[in-house]
Amino acid sequence: TLAGLLALAAPMASAAPAADEALAVAEKLQDAFISVVDKAKPAVVVITNKQVAPQRSLQQMPPEFWRFFGVPMEPPPQGPDYGQRRGQPRPEVAGKGSGVIIRPDGYIVTNYHVIEGHAALEVRLENGRVFDSERDPKAVQVVGFDKDTDLAVLRVGEGAVTDLPTLPFADSDSLRVGAWAIAIGAPFNLDYSVTVGHVSQKGRHDVGVTTFENFIQTDASINPGNSGGPLLNIRGEVIGINEFIVTGGGMSRGSIGLGFAIASNLARQVTDSLIEHGEVIRPFLGISMQPLDEALGKQFGVEHGVLVSEAVTGDPAEKAGIQAGDVITHIGTKPVRTPHDLQFAVLAYRPGDTIAVKLVRKGKARTVDTEG
Repeated sequence: TLAGLLALAAPMASAAPAADEALAVAEKLQDAFISVVDKAKPAVVVITNKQVAPQRSLQQMPPEFWRFFGVPMEPPPQGPDYGQRRGQPRPEVAGKGSGVIIRPDGYIVTNYHVIEGHAALEVRLENGRVFDSERDPKAVQVVGFDKDTDLAVLRVGEGAVTDLPTLPFADSDSLRVGAWAIAIGAPFNLDYSVTVGHVSQKGRHDVGVTTFENFIQTDASINPGNSGGPLLNIRGEVIGINEFIVTGGGMSRGSIGLGFAIASNLARQVTDSLIEHGEVIRPFLGISMQPLDEALGKQFGVEHGVLVSEAVTGDPAEKAGIQAGDVITHIGTKPVRTPHDLQFAVLAYRPGDTIAVKLVRKGKARTVDTEG
């Protein structure tokens, strides 16, 4: 009947605006991702590590070789131009990685393992501009590196560039699990590939990859070649520097959704020190410590903290009066629950800074100041 047809048409008519509204929301989200990529790509670089393969000439053969064939050994060729006359082997591509421009005057952060063992480095920008230390040794310079965090800082342009596009660091401590994560890099030589996922977890440590570990875990697809590139939030800020992945068994080298990036706060701290000093100078207390389980917490009358098992003689903690048996509950205003918490709370300071250490000794709370 006509009434029945009208009754069916009414829900269909109301469904159409709802679908259009949902599509509009999806398109706005899509535009947000596109905006991040448009903003970030010019500040991402592709780094090529060139190395010289070890070669062994006949002159380097052991004496037994010559005696076996009855050939008298000849003295090695002499002369300062011998290497040029015989032709030195040229560096060959050993691997590729990524990096992020963090200052307009050419400073770039990447992983140390991306540049390790290089004879020459090539840095290519998204606009096609190339800096190659094989052609010009000053085109790409290593400002400094830190093996303990697998970070390195390069500088391109020999101080002649002043307006390169950059990306800012975000505050990784305020990062929320479940937030969007966007990776840009050069996986398997596929330069400027973009992948999207989420922050799967933060504060990962005890992974056994580096000495100082504070990793963001993500399911954004990260593969060989993404190393040193940025992990971004939805605002286009760097929340981490991509470092490594956990792969599946067998011959697989690809992503299985377990990627790890160095948290931006740690990366920023290390890069600032490398740019300022050429190395990382870390503060320390000089203590041996152990975590508190529930039983120990009740025994010492604290809800959280780290037990000091030894204060090394002559180190800052011992000089400040910290003793074995103290339970450190805060570094500054930051609560401490694990040895890892304490380590990274101390690393937030600069060497020579005064660090307020809140502790409990024999049931009584006190604060001591120590120099980092």
